[in-house]
Amino acid sequence: MRLADVTAERALGQIYDDVLAPSFPSTELVSRPWLLESAASGAVVVTGAYEGEGPTAVAVSETISPGVVLLSYLAALPTSRGTGVGSRLLTSVRERVIDDGGVLLLAEVERPDRHTGSAEHGDPAARLRFYARHGAQVLDLPYVQPPIRPGEDPVPGMLLLALYAAPAVLRNGGTGVDGQLVATAVEALLEEQGADGAWVAALRSAARAPVVTIRPATQWQSVAPSAAIPPRRD
Repeated sequence: MRLADVTAERALGQIYDDVLAPSFPSTELVSRPWLLESAASGAVVVTGAYEGEGPTAVAVSETISPGVVLLSYLAALPTSRGTGVGSRLLTSVRERVIDDGGVLLLAEVERPDRHTGSAEHGDPAARLRFYARHGAQVLDLPYVQPPIRPGEDPVPGMLLLALYAAPAVLRNGGTGVDGQLVATAVEALLEEQGADGAWVAALRSAARAPVVTIRPATQWQSVAPSAAIPPRRD
């Protein structure tokens, strides 16, 4: 198995069609043109895992605010799950963040008590266990994934994980993260699609605390879930 950064349009399209599209619901997946354009411009980094000529897994990451990187997607084909490819990709992304001077690596994941698993999209509980094994911590925020594109609904019942936090941004003996850093990152995520609604105010308020508490990902149930979001009325 080899890992390679992908920028060529054909290879990016194959990764989108064969790995990303089957792995995520449409409400959580960026459009194909957006991925191709963003990777070509360098706005996002797409790292593919290959066995032979075809991709078996992918990691997509992007810098969302100074020093803060979001692991937007980490996905593997069903036949490649449990082979260690996800661990290799996660390690590669984390090492890149550190080498580039980043201080925080984040990821959005579904709460197992708010989202059900499927053979197609994977199991939220298994996904959370995977990140926990790699030392992930959960931020104490009522997190809602902002709309993935204009006109799309936000996705409630999510968790925001810290996959890496530099010692310089930890507070209270390592049980918290600098609130200004978190608030800036959350604001960047909200502003990207012009998110609004009561859930935005709740998330902003929690993110603007001087210190945002973090806990081992195994303690995710101690984080209060976001409120339900009424469907849009077109």
